[in-house]
Amino acid sequence: MFRRQCLATVLGAVCAAYAPSAIAADPVKVTIGTTLLADVMPAFVAKDKGFFAKHGLDVSFTFVPLNPTIPAALMAGSIQIGAPNAAVFIQAADGGLDLQLIAGSTTTPSMGAGMAYVTRPDVPYDDPRSLEGKKIIIPGLGSSVDVLFRKWLAGKKVDEKKISFVEIGSPQTDDALKARSVDGAVVVEPFLTRVQQSGNGKLAARFMDGLADEKLGISYIATRSWIENNRAAAKAFSAAIDDAIAWANANQKDARVIIQGYTKLPQPVIDALPFPHMSNKLTPDAVSWWIDTMKEQNRIGGKLDPARLIAKP
Repeated sequence: MFRRQCLATVLGAVCAAYAPSAIAADPVKVTIGTTLLADVMPAFVAKDKGFFAKHGLDVSFTFVPLNPTIPAALMAGSIQIGAPNAAVFIQAADGGLDLQLIAGSTTTPSMGAGMAYVTRPDVPYDDPRSLEGKKIIIPGLGSSVDVLFRKWLAGKKVDEKKISFVEIGSPQTDDALKARSVDGAVVVEPFLTRVQQSGNGKLAARFMDGLADEKLGISYIATRSWIENNRAAAKAFSAAIDDAIAWANANQKDARVIIQGYTKLPQPVIDALPFPHMSNKLTPDAVSWWIDTMKEQNRIGGKLDPARLIAKP
């Protein structure tokens, strides 16, 4: 009897050792909080093409209208991973929220970036000073777009205090321009293309041209406690993003179809927008640029260690 029990125990151990990992453990459930931006393409692709599932993750999305609400949702535990822009992440970290980067999504090219300032067709625009006295939409006060736009204004010697900024989500920008409740708007893709195609807004200035090359755009973050308790899942998430970026770059037409499925914008609009610059590379230097820029604008005051804001594998 004893020998039979020993044999059964040994056989059980051997079977467990050689059993497929997918059978040995259930997928880790993860909810990603994000705004509906083309820059979140890696996560959308990873979900639709099965890369998250391949790496043992069961991922769902929670969509929010404004990017700056993402850190609070992370701290509340309603989402496990967020996709904020760099400025939102830096401000949250400066405010004492214990958050870290776990993967990159996109960077901002110095030419032809997926964001611009548009004006109503009946509102004249001659140069940046034309914005003084105008009412302008910002899709998230304190967001990266806000930071970059004001950096451009300062470089053009425009007094931002003479501009009235209103916070409206990108999906509502076209309607606000059509209703003439604002004079112009800072718009990001895929909504920038939509606004131009609808005729409710015309391109006035690509303020990113020459301003910042390959800077951290959208990235994926989590609380330090979640990362420490789920290191394998955090590593799997990053690996899935790598797979998604490689696939999307090699299958751009199909990747655009996936974006259309999430944004629900007409396919011609999606097909016309610039393809995102995707990167999962995270470096202290990339984070430092944002910290320095936001200090220039008096948006943060603490001392942040860029290296500590990036989770270790």
